[in-house]
Amino acid sequence: MLRNISLCLVGKLNRLLLAISFSCCLIFTVNAQENMPDQCIQLPERSSVCPNILYKRSPVDIPQFEVKEGEMLCICMADFNSLRIAASDDAGKVDQMVALTRASVKLNIDEKTLLEVIRK
Repeated sequence: MLRNISLCLVGKLNRLLLAISFSCCLIFTVNAQENMPDQCIQLPERSSVCPNILYKRSPVDIPQFEVKEGEMLCICMADFNSLRIAASDDAGKVDQMVALTRASVKLNIDEKTLLEVIRK
């Protein structure tokens, strides 16, 4: 008899803990979604889903995307692979400068800001 009561209490405790855990997960999910950015920084010619999306806190203000420093931003890193790491040779540096200039013009973001967003 005591064993049955004990098992019953353990079962109720497990259900209670499960309900509390589920509630906490729902609260966290709702709060996380409220802080997610509406749009991603990506090149305008992208016609497919970005294969490498990165969510991070913005190191700078980006008024064009209505992102303030410290807020979450979304960036399609696949569009900026050639800019992620500084080139080590002169030819690579020239290629990066051309790619950076083109991307900043397309996105209407100054080059310094775009580079900070990509590398930090």
